[in-house]
Amino acid sequence: MTATEAALEEARLQQHLERDREDLADDERGPAEVGEWERIAQMLATTGGVYDPEADAVVQDQLAADAEAERAQQLQDEQHRQEQEAEAARRSALAPDVLRHALLGTLARTGLLDSLSKDEQAAVGRLPESDPAAALAFNALLDRAYEADTAARAGTAS
Repeated sequence: MTATEAALEEARLQQHLERDREDLADDERGPAEVGEWERIAQMLATTGGVYDPEADAVVQDQLAADAEAERAQQLQDEQHRQEQEAEAARRSALAPDVLRHALLGTLARTGLLDSLSKDEQAAVGRLPESDPAAALAFNALLDRAYEADTAARAGTAS
């Protein structure tokens, strides 16, 4: 008896011994193990040689599937890392000091900074800390309004 035949017999015996155990009723490992040993025994019977995993198409297919799954996991991990970096950059852009600087820059560019009252200056100073999303939206709206006004003036000047 060859080692393969012995392994097949052992798998069959183990499956036979475990057939009445309730805790293994749904366990598919026994039949799968027997099926795999039968497949290997049949392959060796047809080739008449020594088992070589590199010549076993099933093993090679499984290795290829495992490699593809690993590549997919690596891509997913990389995408997750990029999403985390983008989120960190977005949060950094919402940092109160960054937003305050952006608001003051936009107000200076539009010429409104010097005309703000003390209360308005205080509100601009508090807005990034109290509501960063509102500060970002306000800055974008102010910038768009300024650009639209500049474009309108350029259109009427021509």
